[in-house]
Amino acid sequence: MSTINTQAIYREISQLSNNEKIIILSKLLLEISTCIKKEPKLNIYDMKGIGKKIWEGIDAQEYVNQERASWE
Repeated sequence: MSTINTQAIYREISQLSNNEKIIILSKLLLEISTCIKKEPKLNIYDMKGIGKKIWEGIDAQEYVNQERASWE
């Protein structure tokens, strides 16, 4: 939606009574919340194994020791 349309809609809404504005706001919130519920939720467990190939053959403790040594 263009800014011009948004501004025109806002001008129209600003002329309504507070009760009418609340009705419009309620309808918009309901519509938005419905859309949000339809979006798939992210799950941290879906990331399991994502970097497995990068770390293949690398000893974790040895890596940490090398990193710590580089700080000194």
